[in-house]
Amino acid sequence: MTSSVLGLRPFPRPRRPAVDASALQAFGITLRAASLEDLPDLAGLYVQLRMPELLFHPWSQAEKRAFAEEQFRLQHHHFVRHCPRADFWLVLRDGAPIGRLYLDRSTSEWRIVDILLAAAWRGQGLGTRLITWVQQSAAAAGASGVALTVAVGNRRAHGLYARLGFCDAGAGDGLHQPMRWDAASAASA
Repeated sequence: MTSSVLGLRPFPRPRRPAVDASALQAFGITLRAASLEDLPDLAGLYVQLRMPELLFHPWSQAEKRAFAEEQFRLQHHHFVRHCPRADFWLVLRDGAPIGRLYLDRSTSEWRIVDILLAAAWRGQGLGTRLITWVQQSAAAAGASGVALTVAVGNRRAHGLYARLGFCDAGAGDGLHQPMRWDAASAASA
């Protein structure tokens, strides 16, 4: 995607104050503000995760890859345009990029805009650690809670969020289910 990175909007400047992510270091995870230079890695991660969905489409591999890259480009444009005050972090494991965490802390209710881990790193508890860290950070900052949306067909992620205390919040749009974690309820539990 190196040639198509040109023309993509840059990530907004990192927010201040920074959030203390030192609790993640015990698991070999660090967060770093994403930059334009990270877009090829982020696009590669996104394409890798989308290709299995395209397995039975009658397109060539090149067409499937081009489609997934275009979806990444559109998604990136949407995120940076509609979430200009969000933190756009690259998730690193022992210094190597393994995912992304986009978190909007601009209101009293924080919102996980997107969380994505490479297939090789799923099912090892890293997603749980990242989300738990967001919840703990939100509570420590006095946020009312954390919101997110999950694809209706992503039962595994929905189950993870439910185990971490998120509850369905409304009917959604048929494709995505909004969920919310309430900091006050969690503190009294």
